Amino acid sequence: MLSKIKNAIKGFLGTTDPIMIQIYRGYASGERMFLKGRVLEDENLANSKNSRFFRIAIDSFKRFESDEIPNAALRLTIGDHQLECETDREGYFTVKRPWRTTPPATTEEWVPVAAELTDPTPKDDSPVTGEGEILFSPSSASFGVITDVDDTVLQTHVSSRMKLKMLYTTFFKNAFQRVPMEGMVNVMQQLSKGKGKNQTNPIFYVSHSPWNIYDLIDQFLDIQEFPKGPILLRDYGLKPAGPFSDHKTKSIVDILDTYPDLPFVLLGDSAEHDADFYIDIAERFPGRIKAIYIRQTRDTKNARRIKQLIEDTAHVDAVLVRESNEILEHARGAGLV
Repeated sequence: MLSKIKNAIKGFLGTTDPIMIQIYRGYASGERMFLKGRVLEDENLANSKNSRFFRIAIDSFKRFESDEIPNAALRLTIGDHQLECETDREGYFTVKRPWRTTPPATTEEWVPVAAELTDPTPKDDSPVTGEGEILFSPSSASFGVITDVDDTVLQTHVSSRMKLKMLYTTFFKNAFQRVPMEGMVNVMQQLSKGKGKNQTNPIFYVSHSPWNIYDLIDQFLDIQEFPKGPILLRDYGLKPAGPFSDHKTKSIVDILDTYPDLPFVLLGDSAEHDADFYIDIAERFPGRIKAIYIRQTRDTKNARRIKQLIEDTAHVDAVLVRESNEILEHARGAGLV
C-alpha cells in the first residue's frame, strides 16, 4: 500500500529517481571474501545535521519503501579481480566466495571496490557506478572485535516497554541526534589500538537492524569517531535472512572462518540474547574467543537469566558489566589493551 502511494506521488510529480549502487563495506583475507550491496533508486536522503522532524520522518519512510532493481547484472573490480554478480528480488547482491589474492600492506588494509551496472542500462546510456571498500585484516592485529550495535554502542532502547522508545529513535532521529552508549567510543578505540603503538585490530559491527538503515548507522559511527569497520545487518525483505539467532551467529561464524588464525573479543548487551549466541560460539570455537563483554541494561527477567548463565559458564571468559570502564579494566588485566 505504501509503495503504491509513493509511486502515485512520483507519477503526479512526473519524477523518476536515478539508479544507484550502494556497496556495504565488506571484508576479506587471502583465501575468502564477503561483500554485499544493493541496486535501487536514489531517494536523495538528506542525512543533514539541520534536518527537521518532518524531513527525518520522510527519509525514514523512503528507507523502508525503497525502489530496488531486481535481477540487475553488475561487474565488480577489487584490486586485480573482476567479478560478475546479479541482484535478487529485493535488489541485493552478495559475493561470498573463496579466492586467492595477496593481502595489502598493513597501512592499506582498506581496498577500494568499484561497481558498474551492466544490465539494465539507463535510457540515456549514462553509466551507473558505485564505490565501496573491503577490509583486509592488518598483519599487525593481535585480535579482532565483533560488537553488537543496538544498546551496545548505540543507544536504541531495545528493552523499552512495547519498544516505543526504540521505534521513536529509529524513525524520528537522524545520525546526528543519536547517542552512543556511555564510554563506548573510548572502549572501541582502545580495543582497536590494542597494546602496540602500530597495532590495528579490526572491528566488525553486527546488528539485527535492517540493511535499510545502513547509511544511518554508518554515519552515526563516523560522527562519533568509532573505529571504521564492516557493518553487517539483516534483510527484512521478501526472503528475510533467517531468524535473529541465525543471522547474528552466522555472521560471526563467517568472520571467524575468514580469519582462522585471529582470536576475537565479543561485545553485546543483556536486552536480548547476545550472551547465548556468544557463549555458544566460544564453545564451538575453543581458544578463539579471548573475552565476552555483556553490558547489563534494564533489570528484566532476561537480564537476570543472562547473569545466571554467565555465572554458570565458568569455562568461558564472559563478563557482565554495568559501565564501560569495567570493560577496559578487564581488558587491561587480560593483556588486550
